[in-house]
Amino acid sequence: MLGRATRGGGPSSATTTKPPHAEGAARSTGGATVVVTDAGQEVTVSQFIAQLDEAARRRLDGMHQRLRLLEQQMETLEAEVGKASGGSTMGTTYA
Repeated sequence: MLGRATRGGGPSSATTTKPPHAEGAARSTGGATVVVTDAGQEVTVSQFIAQLDEAARRRLDGMHQRLRLLEQQMETLEAEVGKASGGSTMGTTYA
């Protein structure tokens, strides 16, 4: 996550913040905000967001493929149950 610095004065803003070398710390250098990743890599905020977006898309694609496979398996099982029961109990509600 990105480090956050509090703004404002008074005792309520005396919370501790992560040092610049801490994981996810952000600092501004020459007009561009730089984010330090968990691995210690320094990237701009837009690059950091692009990397997060790419990783999230990969995870979603993997979950989508897994869901499609599970749906196909369910359809196969439903067809097998329908054949085994002779199709007579399809749509029947049991009390």
